Amino acid sequence: MLEDILESNHKSEVLAFFLLAPERSFSIKELSKRLHISDSILQGILKEFDKFSVIISFMREQQMLYIINQKHKLLPEIKLSVTKNHKALEDELFIAIRKLGEIQGAFLSGALTGQPQLPVDLLIVGKINLTKLDLFLQNCKKMMGIEINYSIMTLEEFQMRRHTFDRFLKDIFDYRHLVVLDHTQGSKPKKGAKK
Repeated sequence: MLEDILESNHKSEVLAFFLLAPERSFSIKELSKRLHISDSILQGILKEFDKFSVIISFMREQQMLYIINQKHKLLPEIKLSVTKNHKALEDELFIAIRKLGEIQGAFLSGALTGQPQLPVDLLIVGKINLTKLDLFLQNCKKMMGIEINYSIMTLEEFQMRRHTFDRFLKDIFDYRHLVVLDHTQGSKPKKGAKK
């Protein structure tokens, strides 16, 4: 299987992308745009990768999403072979999230991390520019083909909920999640803030 992947430029390019990008889910539309490979070629490659459990696929809003299978037994060997001459990729989604306002924390969960059963895909802690957020959500829908379920909290609310083992936050942090930005640790509540 590994030899077959490495002999195909498109297959090795797709696999390298999954291994070098943050470990989140991607739609065919997003992969096609990022890799400049046609949807039909990608569908064949992803179907083969799914068959060998190299990636995991799942459905959300009639949209198929794909994420690397971190538990695949050959993943360390594949990663070493495919990525040795490459560097990690910065995710356009991460860049866009950081530009939404004065953010102390941003965490991906839900469908973005292969957990479609969870209610929230993006948790943002801080002050958000709502106009930028609306544009960001529209662009995500265009690019990924799904609505992003999100929640926004102040730093104080986030810290209070984290310290009280809030079920909402437990559902995010007990499952696989990705940290886009985290300046919430060690921050002390402002004087007069409720604990």
